[in-house]
Amino acid sequence: MSTNQSLFRGLAMLDAIDGSGESMGIRELARALDISPSIAQRLANTLVEAGYLQQIVETRRYRLGYRALAIGSSMVRSDALYMNAAAELKLLADHRQLNGYLGVIQQNNVVYLHTVQSSGAIAIRAEAGSRVLAHSTAMGKALIAELPVDEAQAVLGPAPYAARTARTITDIDALNRELEAIRKRGYAISDEENELGIVSIGAVIRNSQAAAIAAISVAFLTSQHSKKDWAAIANLVVGAAAKCSGALGYSPNSKPQPLPLRSAGLGATAVKHH
Repeated sequence: MSTNQSLFRGLAMLDAIDGSGESMGIRELARALDISPSIAQRLANTLVEAGYLQQIVETRRYRLGYRALAIGSSMVRSDALYMNAAAELKLLADHRQLNGYLGVIQQNNVVYLHTVQSSGAIAIRAEAGSRVLAHSTAMGKALIAELPVDEAQAVLGPAPYAARTARTITDIDALNRELEAIRKRGYAISDEENELGIVSIGAVIRNSQAAAIAAISVAFLTSQHSKKDWAAIANLVVGAAAKCSGALGYSPNSKPQPLPLRSAGLGATAVKHH
């Protein structure tokens, strides 16, 4: 096997694991790359040694290593989307005590690119690089609402959708009604749909071609803000997303483009994010 072939196969292995959204075994990797298990094992061993893959001791499966995550994080930090969104989320965290998140769609998940914890006593945690189901989160629903109905169904897959809580929307007709409501009001709400006791509100960020390339959201405990506060919080989120969009060259006269379906893809009391 030539050096170039090994390099391409190693990169393909990283991409396969990243795209799966979970750990993968050697035989799965071999099938994904159309290579023998022995070659897949040699590639995996090399990537583990270099820090790009990590083997889970209990299952002997592989996930992305810290070296791969560090490279991705470095790229994100130099990106205009990241820099502008991070600044807006920090303002919301510092001045409004709202936990903030930046994410993109990858298959039927939202991948977190950045998180900002509020200065309040409660931290609602979501690590950069982690994934959550799109249909149960505000960011995911905001991004899916940008798609035509048939494309949204392709992203979501067949119903019924997985229930994260008793409040998760799992029915296709109910979710379509929710997506239509999001299109009309310009923001999405996850009302305890991903984690009981947590509400999130999200809005999309557009680029200069008006494509919704990412979303931001804020999260808070139901005990912190009653429903009468949600509209005001939504205005803050929509305003922050609009500032990010403007910084990326978006204007209301921009011609809309399709949403990219697969992106190039923190002491407080910790609560797992919506």
